[in-house]
Amino acid sequence: MDTKNVTLAVVMTLSSVVLTHKWLTRLNYSSDPVIVLAAVLLIGSLAGLILSLDTRLKTIEETLEIRDRSLRINIQGVEEHLEKKMDAFVEKTNSSIGEFSKRIYR
Repeated sequence: MDTKNVTLAVVMTLSSVVLTHKWLTRLNYSSDPVIVLAAVLLIGSLAGLILSLDTRLKTIEETLEIRDRSLRINIQGVEEHLEKKMDAFVEKTNSSIGEFSKRIYR
């Protein structure tokens, strides 16, 4: 986890305390600690969920990058193998055509 993300999660949680307190006092209610605590828990769990999703997305990106790299290596190997086979086939075909044309002209 980045420190930036954790800092933003803490700011998000602290701002929920201030907003809940201000809304309760604006509506002429006393600042009930249970409501403020519930808001803090709600926003804190939301921040934790966002941070865990961020971590999970990073691991998925790394996994996809590793798979992409291995696919490129495998494709390159198959490409080289096919190139060797095609070169051998072309050489064999050229020699067969040369031999056939020699027989025709004799």
